[in-house]
Amino acid sequence: MKGVYFDREILLEQLTLDVKISININDLIPITVYSRIDAVQTNNNSNDHLRFLFYQLFIKQYCLNSSSILNKNDFIDIIQNYYDLNRKELKLIQEFNNEYNSNKNIFTWFIRDCFIRRMLTQSLLKLDIQILFSLRFFIKDMFKLMIENVSISNQKQNFYSNNSGRYTNGRSTQEQIFYRGQALSKETLFKIKSNLGEILSINNFILASKNRQDSLGFIRKNIPPNDLVYRVLFEMKIPLEYSLQKQRPFIDINYLNDNNKLSNEDVDDNNLYSILFFIGSIFRINTVVFDINNDCWIIQLTLYDEKMNQDFSQVFTFLNDIKRTNTENAIALANLLRQISPNSAEQFYKHLLKKNSESISKLECYRGLGLCSYSKDNSEQALDYFEKALNLKPNDKLIKSSLHNSIGLVYAQQDQIDEALLHFNKALENTSLPLHIACVHHNLALIYSKQEKYEKELEHYQEALKYRTGQLPSYHLQLASLHNNIGIAYSDMHEYDRALTNLRKALDMRLKLLSDTHIDVARSYANIGTVYAKTQEFRMALEYFNKASLLFEKQQQIPQQDIEQLDRNIKIVNDKLRRKTY
Repeated sequence: MKGVYFDREILLEQLTLDVKISININDLIPITVYSRIDAVQTNNNSNDHLRFLFYQLFIKQYCLNSSSILNKNDFIDIIQNYYDLNRKELKLIQEFNNEYNSNKNIFTWFIRDCFIRRMLTQSLLKLDIQILFSLRFFIKDMFKLMIENVSISNQKQNFYSNNSGRYTNGRSTQEQIFYRGQALSKETLFKIKSNLGEILSINNFILASKNRQDSLGFIRKNIPPNDLVYRVLFEMKIPLEYSLQKQRPFIDINYLNDNNKLSNEDVDDNNLYSILFFIGSIFRINTVVFDINNDCWIIQLTLYDEKMNQDFSQVFTFLNDIKRTNTENAIALANLLRQISPNSAEQFYKHLLKKNSESISKLECYRGLGLCSYSKDNSEQALDYFEKALNLKPNDKLIKSSLHNSIGLVYAQQDQIDEALLHFNKALENTSLPLHIACVHHNLALIYSKQEKYEKELEHYQEALKYRTGQLPSYHLQLASLHNNIGIAYSDMHEYDRALTNLRKALDMRLKLLSDTHIDVARSYANIGTVYAKTQEFRMALEYFNKASLLFEKQQQIPQQDIEQLDRNIKIVNDKLRRKTY
């Protein structure tokens, strides 16, 4: 609750302001950051790197390279139902249905303050699969429009505020910088600030200005200081060597305005913006600083070109894989979505089941639906889907192994240990892939830990470590996690020296790979403290518990049970130390 209002006019004024701020935020959301550290962490709460991959794959493979015939009919059906009682919007929808032409008036419809931009933004923000997929025709039409105008746009001198740009063969000979005033949520700003040097994707079409002062003026006029959001100025640099105009284009909208004869009524702040970036444009995060004079954050970005940079080569190898079929791209997209939003993925898998008769596609959909059900703790439904997938008799032993592993996880969730062990062992029989073998051994270790069979638990953790050590770099977060678990197993077996050796290895890796305030670093300190408490070295225990406690205080989100357990441990150790002094 923001406040209690006794004056109706003041309440309406505040509501109007909050709606305006919300619109300014949502106009740019979602922004997704790809962090290389987040991508290799298995126990990380952030799924932003997965969202980054999802949006990029959706735009590139499911919109632009789709072999399906894309048109506006499905979208019209959805929005007519959505705006069923809104006469004004229904009139616009009818006009859109009659007049929209993929060859001439696309930008006019994009720039108008009406349903199409709102529905696009909402579907991108909420991952509303039905609406988002129905808008693929519009994304593809906008891409076609922008590509057709790239060469003309790049030759226009008015990209530069001083009109002094020079061109060689249609390419500018100096860097260009554009500006965008924006409201950002605290969470999004924190994410960007925490990932300098990484890349972000702006997953909507974005308008920007060549005039810095006008953009700052927009912030002052439209985004008053408040507790909901931060005021931000994006400074977006386009490098001289940028070569992806045919993949992720940007164009001068003055050219479009001339040809589409847009009126000032059609476009908000018509004179402010001069450039349009394509949906899914990727930028490197350079700096994030607070400008005290303008009371806003300055975020400096550079348009990213993977042809000129190799530091994210694995990401773009995955996104640009031309060997995948359309069906394989759809399955890859659904699998990413499952890790972000199981409910949305469930819709998508069911849609794919209706469309595809290929057994491999059905098998992947059933497996995906099983994993969605498992993530929602619906064990019976998960088993049903996994069994349907197995009944399709996959020829690929790795797929068969993966299904048995998944069934084992469901039975473990139900505490049916014998059934779980049976399927985990079948999973091992059907795979020779080292990292998959390691995964199954890890799951077996968890089973034996639950049964307090610590020697068996340790045996399987060590097997997992053996296979992962041969496949991963010597410093890797998965290895750190295994050393941590091995240390805890040794501690449970009262082999405290070996426990400390492994827990210190885990801490050393985490300190090298993560920030020194990361939650996993805090947990390593707490685990080492626990071993010292067991060996009655209470001063050492207290030292490590206090280190963990200081880091816990710096976390934005942390499970309450972790805090309570640490507080109990500190109290017990303090009590022991007090007794020793008497």
